[in-house]
Amino acid sequence: MLTTGKYSVKDYQCTRCGQVEKHGTNHWGEIYCRCKGCSWKNPLDPIAVWKCLEPIPQGYEKPAPWKKVRLGDICTIVAA
Repeated sequence: MLTTGKYSVKDYQCTRCGQVEKHGTNHWGEIYCRCKGCSWKNPLDPIAVWKCLEPIPQGYEKPAPWKKVRLGDICTIVAA
């Protein structure tokens, strides 16, 4: 199964506030970008998760969602 196809503009919905916007991608999975409706309410975590509202064409599947990590998840912070 394929996870990417031709670049196209699709409807995406913010999973935090429900706002719908058009975004151009080459897949039908989640995207991660600021939301005009709610990112200003979350200054420490402004990047929203958007889900694709378009049906996935036959022969394709959604790519796996990205894992959200913080600095302490990838390295150890040591005081000098």
